Amino acid sequence: MEFSELINIVEVLLFITDRPLSSRRLKDVVGEDATEDEIRAAVAELSKRLADSSSPLEIRDVAGGWQFATRADYSAWVKKLYRDKTRLKLSQSALETLSIIAYRQPITRLEIERVRGIESGGVTETLLERKLIKIVGRKETLGRPLLYGTTQEFLKYFGLKHLSELPTIEDFSPPEESSAVSTSDDSEPEGDIPADDAPAEETAG
Repeated sequence: MEFSELINIVEVLLFITDRPLSSRRLKDVVGEDATEDEIRAAVAELSKRLADSSSPLEIRDVAGGWQFATRADYSAWVKKLYRDKTRLKLSQSALETLSIIAYRQPITRLEIERVRGIESGGVTETLLERKLIKIVGRKETLGRPLLYGTTQEFLKYFGLKHLSELPTIEDFSPPEESSAVSTSDDSEPEGDIPADDAPAEETAG
């Protein structure tokens, strides 16, 4: 297959999909006509062409794959077109539960509730329905409870390529303030005056 034809095929596939496509998924579609390295090269060339032509579209690397997206400069116009379709919004309890799962996965519902301090069955079901989390197995303990983890949709929702891009605890910690007080070298020491430097006592005449 000619490289130019491969670029066209990749462009069509990325254009029609509603979810990120990985090089492996694109390879499944293209078959033996191209390798994954050639597909990655085609994506890179397509991305370069879009940038060079000042296109309002770009290819984003998100959730382990590629997807067409609108450049930020044109997002306001897209919002006007879809003003009635609001982005999926999460409640505070859903965000709290989702963050616990993201940082501690795989995790059971009981472990989630121990961290939150309240029952979390309802919010967990909501996150499952919205495909932000999934059941990843069972914990080998009494009762073999279900284990939960995040999904590709979670990465896509937050614009992440991998879970490793999640902010660390240190990112949320305020900088430590130095409590040390600097003193000049010529400052006078506190305390009693040394005996040699003390004024002599007057003797009674």
